[in-house]
Amino acid sequence: MTMASRLQSCLTEHRSRYSMLAHAPSITTREAARRAGIPLQQMAKPVILDDFQGHWLMAVVPASRQVDLQKVHKLTSRHWRLAHEGDFGNRFDDCALGAIPAVGTVFGLETLIDQALTEQPEVYFEAGDHAALVHMSGAAYLELMPEARRGRFSE
Repeated sequence: MTMASRLQSCLTEHRSRYSMLAHAPSITTREAARRAGIPLQQMAKPVILDDFQGHWLMAVVPASRQVDLQKVHKLTSRHWRLAHEGDFGNRFDDCALGAIPAVGTVFGLETLIDQALTEQPEVYFEAGDHAALVHMSGAAYLELMPEARRGRFSE
């Protein structure tokens, strides 16, 4: 199991309590949750958005849900579209392609966390590779990103 180096530094800096959970290699966040045997609503799925003007946003939702771009627009007063991985992949150079940790501020991204995820007692997210998850309490997860905005923007 490996962890993105910037994520490791963030967890250490915040003195976060967490554990690592290995799982069979997976491609998607939903698949990682299934292979690890955890509830989809506790798996944090990062979705990278861009606003057509060079601004990026990490919208984090439970893996059981999808981002509603209209709701994100209402919360941020900006229009967003799903970003292409090729456009932002270099921002996550210490992560495997498609295994982005759902901690946007670590990577210099404005972050929006869906209310449904903030209500979970436990949260899991990709560690930066395709075979390991970080597990921590929901409160500890939110403490990693005190400046992240929260709202209801998933369906």
